[in-house]
Amino acid sequence: MTSQVNDQVESEKTSSSAGNGDEALGLKIREIRNRRGWTLKQLSVMSGLNINTLSLIEKGKTSPSIYTLQRLADALDVPIKEFFEAVEPSKPVIFTPHDQRPRSSGEKTFIENLGKELKSSTLEPFVVNMEKYATSGGRTLFHSGYEFVYCLSGKILYYVQEVEYTLTPGDSLLFSAQIGHRWENVYEGESQLLLVMTPACGFIEQSKKHFYPFEGEQQ
Repeated sequence: MTSQVNDQVESEKTSSSAGNGDEALGLKIREIRNRRGWTLKQLSVMSGLNINTLSLIEKGKTSPSIYTLQRLADALDVPIKEFFEAVEPSKPVIFTPHDQRPRSSGEKTFIENLGKELKSSTLEPFVVNMEKYATSGGRTLFHSGYEFVYCLSGKILYYVQEVEYTLTPGDSLLFSAQIGHRWENVYEGESQLLLVMTPACGFIEQSKKHFYPFEGEQQ
């Protein structure tokens, strides 16, 4: 406890001197935090560090001690070395030609990722192609955020809290993904839907919780 208090005091003292920080380090910490969809307040709670100190660190106005970096690394679940890797410039516009969508294959399903180069996880857009009899595996899915489903072709049965929703082309469904849900293709052929997931705080890449482990990904 004494070490933590001393570290916090030392960090806050350092913040009084403008220009003593590391701007690149602060940007990297902010990038990692944003990837998780966390606010500064949430990072403060998870790390036990003062929110004002965290703000100064991210703005490059103070340099964190090794102890503080370790607290941040533990909270963000990354190795300390990741804080010092180059920040990749984010793309404000992502254009994906229809024949260049990254694809992942699963049992009777293949997924086309429409947001592969997104640096944040504010949303995850996919086109989901389902063969006849394809399902979500008979399991009930739960994850953070919201889920938007738009039927492009075929006929898809969605269960949300065990209430059945039949989607045909043009139909859509929007719900809190923390509610149990599952789906199946009830069409006599292939069905296709647009799926957009938006994570809530503390979660990233909800697709990992939503889809089966895939055999591979084609770039």
